[in-house]
Amino acid sequence: MRISNIDWLKKRIGFIRKLGEQTARQRQIIDLLDNEAGLTEQERKLLHVLATAEKNELQAQENARKQANQKRMEGKTQRRERNHRLFLAAGLLIEAGLVDTKTGELRYQKDKILQRLKVARHDLETSPDHN
Repeated sequence: MRISNIDWLKKRIGFIRKLGEQTARQRQIIDLLDNEAGLTEQERKLLHVLATAEKNELQAQENARKQANQKRMEGKTQRRERNHRLFLAAGLLIEAGLVDTKTGELRYQKDKILQRLKVARHDLETSPDHN
């Protein structure tokens, strides 16, 4: 069974009252609900419109939160994939015997390894069967 926006608002009013800073709409809702028995038809319609707006605002905030979480998770997945590729590249150094697997230390001077790797990259880039 679908709950009306005003019934939903009555359940939420306790939370709204506890907010440190209330919006003008929320203050208006509180005023109308405090005098619910004496509301005119026009004020009841206004309360319904305000309740709908409050509910829509809450749904928009929830959707924005979900999108932010999804974006954060996508970034985390991309970083994880990038890190995996970097570990695989480091594995190439181990397979080439340039790194001691027990200590993690380079077996040769860093500058020498870097110089030779740059030469190897240049050779690979300029070879006829590049890629």
